[in-house]
Amino acid sequence: MINPEELNQEVKMFKNGNSYAFRISKRDREFLNVDENTEFEKIISHDGKEITFKKIEKVRPEVKEITNKLMDKHADLMKRLEHL
Repeated sequence: MINPEELNQEVKMFKNGNSYAFRISKRDREFLNVDENTEFEKIISHDGKEITFKKIEKVRPEVKEITNKLMDKHADLMKRLEHL
């Protein structure tokens, strides 16, 4: 098992075409269980000193189906809650 503390390190930004990028190591990718298809949310702090990337978890189809059924079943309640 990889200790996340061991993955902390300084990284440099580099030019990649017309953009800039940070490199993610193989160990980082393995720990995060990500590949080139994984999507992240980027959050920049108000003071511009921190960038946080959060992995966007994919919704399992069965969970989405159950949620949709609940929303449909209780549509009237959802409308009332919307205006609180």
